[in-house]
This record gives sequence, structure tokens and C-alpha cells, in this order.
Amino acid sequence: MKRIIFLDIDGTLITSNQVMPDSARLAITRAVELGHILVLCTGRSRLEIYPWLWELGFTGLVGANGAYAEVGGEVIRNTSLSQEEVEEITSWLRELDAYWFWQAPDGLYQSPGFVETFTKGGVNGSEAGDWSAFASQVLPFVRTGVPERAAKLTFIIPSDKGIGLAEARAHFGERYTIVDGSVSSEVGYTGELSDGGVDKSVGLRAVCEHFGVPVSEAIAIGDSANDVEMLRAAGISVAMGNGTEEAKATATFVTTSIDDDGLAQAFEKLGLLHG
Repeated sequence: MKRIIFLDIDGTLITSNQVMPDSARLAITRAVELGHILVLCTGRSRLEIYPWLWELGFTGLVGANGAYAEVGGEVIRNTSLSQEEVEEITSWLRELDAYWFWQAPDGLYQSPGFVETFTKGGVNGSEAGDWSAFASQVLPFVRTGVPERAAKLTFIIPSDKGIGLAEARAHFGERYTIVDGSVSSEVGYTGELSDGGVDKSVGLRAVCEHFGVPVSEAIAIGDSANDVEMLRAAGISVAMGNGTEEAKATATFVTTSIDDDGLAQAFEKLGLLHG
């Protein structure tokens, strides 16, 4: 039986050093050879996806935590926050001397120093890695200022402000989905903001509908806060051993960590490596 598998990127496919373990690369290659459908399901926008990931045979992308989805180059979902919303949120961040990174259709809009600050962090509490590959990937698309509309926001609130993500959620209420950032920062609290009701499960459902596959037959693999709804929605879900406690509690089963062949072991247990 051919399966559709949704795979997170940071902490699941690649490490804080922006490297994919050889075992994961071999498992993905084998699964594609056997005809399984592999879809990237990430907080990253399309502009942040390394070209070499596409070369491994991924069929589609759920990006910006579910705000965007494409299959075979065809965009099937593309939602965004309005200019008024972007300006309101950015104004609030400015008052906190926070850093921001807006994912917009025409580029990636950062506050001064965001990329440098962000790339000093680690994935889910891991040691800060080598993010030079990420910086090289995004810098051609980085803009300053504020976009007219955007799919998603990543922000960092300095810890000395005494305001965390709980206060951010209280400030905006249910208007937006705010989750812990999958990449931590030495500076403060990292969060990811999307439109209300938007998360990775929304993109997962859109892709499943496109293929005519019941969501109950989908497989999802992830490790962090922005993966929880995706893990909850899929028929079978796997949390990485390096994942958050919430992700592990949500998943059907927990594999080993990314540095201990976690993805390959999950694929083996799921029967994705044998015809």
C-alpha cells in the first residue's frame, strides 16, 4: 500500500547544523523509489526550502505552518494576514524591542539583526548549531521593513521584558494561532504566529484532499510545538526522540532522536522501506 507521509524539517529531517543524517537520506530515497508520497510540512516558507531537499523526491510542501500548500508545483492553498494586521502586530513588537521575521509572497521581511540573532539558537533545546547554510539560503530574499501581507511571523521577545508567549496569546486572544518556536534563541522567547485556526493540520488536510486520500491514512512525523496539530490529525503519527514532551504525548509512537537514526527507524517500523 502506497502511503502519504508529511515530514517536518527542523529537528526531524535536518539538525541544528542544517545537515540531514545519512540514514534519513537513504530512507527517504528508498521510500520514494517504492512510490510513497512524501510532503514537506514545515514552518518554513517556500523561500526557506533548500533546493537539495526537493531533489530527494518530495512531491509537495505544506509551508508557513499550514498557510501555504503546493503539490507538484501547483499552489492549492495560500492564505495571508492583511496589511492592517501585519502593521498592528509589528507595532506591538516594536514596543517590546522585539525581533521579527515575516514570511511574505515577495520576500522575507526582518527587523534589524533578526537572522543573526535567530541563527544563534538551537532546535528544541539542542546546542546552537551551524546555521550558515540557512543564512545563505534566505539572505537573497530578505527585506527590511514590513510587508503588505504575510503568511506567518516568527518573533523573538527579549527575556528582560518580562513578557512571554502566554502574554502574547492573551494580548491577541483567538485572532491568531501562536505556538512556541521550534528554534530557541539566546535572546528571549521565540514564537510563531499564524492566522487564527491555521496550523499544519490545515495544510495536511488540503494535500490529502488533493490526492483523494483520507486523513486517517496519512502519516505525520515531527518534533515540536508547531507539529502537534499535524500529529493529532494524521491517522498515524511519530514524534522524534528529540521532540518536545507535548509532541511525544500526542504521537502514535516515539522514535529515537534525529542523531540516532530516528527517521530511518520510524520508516522501518512503518513498513515504508520494503516493497
